Amino acid sequence: HYSANEREMTLFALQLLLGSSALRLSSAPSSRRTALLSQAAAAAAASTAFAHAAWAEPPPAEAVRGHLSELKALLADKENFVTALSDGAPYKLPAQIPFTTFQKLEKTSDPEFMEAAIDYAEAYRGVKDLVKLARLTKQTVAVSTKEPGKPRKETQVSYGDVPDSGLATAKEYAERAADEILGASVALDAAVKYMGTAK
Repeated sequence: HYSANEREMTLFALQLLLGSSALRLSSAPSSRRTALLSQAAAAAAASTAFAHAAWAEPPPAEAVRGHLSELKALLADKENFVTALSDGAPYKLPAQIPFTTFQKLEKTSDPEFMEAAIDYAEAYRGVKDLVKLARLTKQTVAVSTKEPGKPRKETQVSYGDVPDSGLATAKEYAERAADEILGASVALDAAVKYMGTAK
């Protein structure tokens, strides 16, 4: 059994020991904590840079899926698309997927993947050609006419209204372009189903 004095001395010794240990624990790791914080900050910066790079240049598979979403949105907006082209108003098409993007995915995809990619490329090329024709019909050109006994007369008309221009109406081209967008969307949807993940 300990006496009261002995117990007090023992507790005092323990307090000194614990205080000394706590002091060592609080002071010694400070440099380590600083290093760990620096490493964490560097890792966070690297992670942010990596995320930015991935956003700026999406992988081929993500680019294909993203473009498919754009085509479906364009189909949902078909009425406005046809109206805009018919009226000669500006309408921005999504950029076509470069064929090199499909080639990067070819090795990790089913054999049918490239067939679907070719179908998409042909359909979307048709979309762009028809949109160009629709816009061409709305371009203003000068038409010169000459009637006997009268001076030559020059008038400004839309190219699509020029007699014997060989062009259809802007609305017809717009509707045909919408049909090609549907074809491109169906082909790209098939490509996505056959698509693997690029290495």
